[in-house]
Amino acid sequence: MSLADLRAAIDAELAATPEFYDFKVLRSERDGVLWRVTLEPGYVYAEGQRPGQASAQALLDDSLDGASAWWGSPARGGASVLAVVPEDDQLVLQNASGPPPGPDFLIRLYPTRFLNAVAEAWWDTAWAERAWACLPDLAAPQAVAGGPTLTGAPFRWLRPAQRAALSLVDHGSAFLWGPPGTGKTTTLGVLLAEYLDTRPAARVLLLSTTNQAVDLATIAVDKALEKGRREHCRGAVRRLGARFHAAAYAGREHLIPGDDGGVITRLARAEAARPSPRDTAALKLWSDRVAALRDELRAASLAVLQQCRLASMTTTRAAFTLKTLRQLAPDGEPPFDLVVFDEASQVSLAHALVLMPLGRACLFAGDPLQLSPVQRSPDRLARRWLGRSAFAEKPVRGPSVVLLDEQSRMAAPISDLVSDLFYDGALRVATDALASPAWTAARRRAFAGIDADTPVSVQRMKRDGAWSATERGPVRRESADAIADAVATALESGEWSPDEVIVLTPFRAQRALIRQRLRARGVPESVKVSTVHRAQGSEAPVVLFDPADGTQPFLQTEEARRLVNVALSRAQAKVVVYLSAGDATNPLLAPIVQRLRLAGDTREAVPLLDLARDAGFPANAVGRRVVAGRLVGEADAVSPDGQQLWVVNERSGARVAIDVAFWRARAVDPAAR
Repeated sequence: MSLADLRAAIDAELAATPEFYDFKVLRSERDGVLWRVTLEPGYVYAEGQRPGQASAQALLDDSLDGASAWWGSPARGGASVLAVVPEDDQLVLQNASGPPPGPDFLIRLYPTRFLNAVAEAWWDTAWAERAWACLPDLAAPQAVAGGPTLTGAPFRWLRPAQRAALSLVDHGSAFLWGPPGTGKTTTLGVLLAEYLDTRPAARVLLLSTTNQAVDLATIAVDKALEKGRREHCRGAVRRLGARFHAAAYAGREHLIPGDDGGVITRLARAEAARPSPRDTAALKLWSDRVAALRDELRAASLAVLQQCRLASMTTTRAAFTLKTLRQLAPDGEPPFDLVVFDEASQVSLAHALVLMPLGRACLFAGDPLQLSPVQRSPDRLARRWLGRSAFAEKPVRGPSVVLLDEQSRMAAPISDLVSDLFYDGALRVATDALASPAWTAARRRAFAGIDADTPVSVQRMKRDGAWSATERGPVRRESADAIADAVATALESGEWSPDEVIVLTPFRAQRALIRQRLRARGVPESVKVSTVHRAQGSEAPVVLFDPADGTQPFLQTEEARRLVNVALSRAQAKVVVYLSAGDATNPLLAPIVQRLRLAGDTREAVPLLDLARDAGFPANAVGRRVVAGRLVGEADAVSPDGQQLWVVNERSGARVAIDVAFWRARAVDPAAR
């Protein structure tokens, strides 16, 4: 493991990340000053790859907003992507230098290559050596000389683990592990508010993966300063970057550099009035107005950074402005006392390391059991450095790691399901939530024929999903129709509003199909239908999860395990899963079915040791509820050679292999190991 290996990993990832994609055009139409380009579904060429390769299937979504477009035939020209309409396979282009190509010609899109900035930093040898030297501290964090102990005294409502997290600032590298609903962002806000108050000379860099996450974290700090009566610190917090959600800063305009609070109000109103992508004339006017307002607020300059004590921005912006950030300390010392990586489990290890020298100490907050960094290359080194986060290097336990173990989002049965499937039973409903009648009542609501006392429900589908060439991905019409019926029924009852329901699926093709079915039923577009990858950070009373095709290889990977965790844990009151017989063979989905089947099993659990004394063992155990040490569940099969007995753990729903020879030996000699 060396610096050369890390650089090789970045090279491999850059090589596997196409610099451009060529889409085949179906038609191009002028729409005022804009152009609407409809693309042939599924016809995509990625740089250096043949059509049809998995890595070339860059389906359209809003990640291509702002991409550069270019075409060479029939006449050369270019434009920028103003918006993407995924359901219609359309691009909306602005500032075109000429008419876009017509049928059967290609249009090339150049997405922003964020990894280039990280690569440039790693090829700065002096800086790279400082970054590389940070690696050992992740696994074996050193204590740092700090200021006063953070007690959280003004915040008496802090749960025990949240209060314990305040001590993480005493380590060179520390990890705040926040499973879903445990109040990670709130905890960060309190920690940073007290840090700023007790260390008047300290400076903090707060980073997160998306603009929305940066907004949430920044506002959490300001709220904590406000509630903790630390008004003197609030003016020293600044949210840098122009891509913030303006409405979120109403009444908190001081967080945005600039003196004109009226600009923020006008921007919030403009953003809220975004027209449909199908109304291109209105969309163009809206885009120009928002861009002009944002230009008034661009103040991510060295002067602003020098004046504030806490600066927040995205990790991408930090990489692109690394040289500016380094200038804050011309003597070569770290310019910040503390660098905080929020949603750190989605930041690659290479990206995190290259930013770590900016701080004397670093705090990583996130959940390594949810979505991981996006990584394309199959190269082993790329997986090591780009597919893993700093959490992969953390100590197993110790004072530098705090697990937030109480959550107040999910109803108890949903919480138990998520806890047992993904967190070894460590996650539980917070005591204060259970004591609240209002909290409990909000999680006992009937939905589309599912009674109030059934928080977890599996809806059986007769047909398995399958890959569709037309839809360019796995689809299942039966579940799409069932979801549309359920949502329409719930909304028609008047007991549910559109913003209380989220529909999740792993595949964009199924997402598009579900949206079509919902429109056909007259369901408002405000009902959120999303791929799971884009749902982390969101939550709703009801989550409908449709895997579409559980037999897909992708849905049997470690990343899919994280994806299922995210999907289930978005729900507050109800999670409804749509599964076919084929889906139920998936090792990640089968435990949900098995756990529900075995819930409330009142049969006596027979000690496996007693059964092992019988000559008929292990066949005599099949179909019975058994107990083996801490494992309680139903024995459901014996391996063909008779050497293994499979037991379904009734807590997790997972099938556990039991060594028959081991239990036979114990039956003869209880001291045998």
